[in-house]
Amino acid sequence: MTHETSRPAGTRWLGLTFVVAFLAACSTPPAALRADSLAYLRKMSSWAPTEAETAQTLERILATEFVDEAEVLRQIADSTPRVQRQLADAERYEPRTAEVRRIHAVYVGSWRTLLDAYGSITAGFESGDQTKLSQGRDGMARWRDAIVHVARQLRDLRDRTGVDPNDITPS
Repeated sequence: MTHETSRPAGTRWLGLTFVVAFLAACSTPPAALRADSLAYLRKMSSWAPTEAETAQTLERILATEFVDEAEVLRQIADSTPRVQRQLADAERYEPRTAEVRRIHAVYVGSWRTLLDAYGSITAGFESGDQTKLSQGRDGMARWRDAIVHVARQLRDLRDRTGVDPNDITPS
C-alpha cells in the first residue's frame, strides 16, 4: 500500500537530475579554471611594469619620511595618472571564473586604496592634519600588502591548475 502523498518514481528522478545538474553548473570545470588562470596571469604579466613603477614611487615617498612635502606631492602628482589608468584597465578586465574574480576583486580594490591614500596625503599636507598623512601612509602599506597577497594567490592558483610559467607572456 502506498501513501497518497508519495511522489511517482519519475518525479523523484527528475528532482535528482535537477540537483545534479545544478551542482555541476556551480563548479568550474578544471579546464575552464586553467584557461582563465592562464589568461589572468598573462594580463597580470602585462601589468607588472606599472606595479613595479608604482612600488618604486611609494619607496621614494616613504624615503622622504613625509618631511619634504614638495617632493611627496610631486611623486603623487606624477604617479596618480598612472594609477588611475591601471585602475581603469583593471576594472575593464572581466575574469570568467569565480575563483579568479575573487582574486581580481582584491587587485582592483588595492588600486582604489592607493588612490584614496594619495588623496589623504594631499589633504593632510593642505590642512596640516597629521591623521590624514597617517591614513595615507597606511593606505600605501595596504596597497603593497594586497599586491603581495594577490601574487601569492596567483602563484598557488598557477600551481594548482598546472599552468606552465613558460606559457605566461604579457597579453
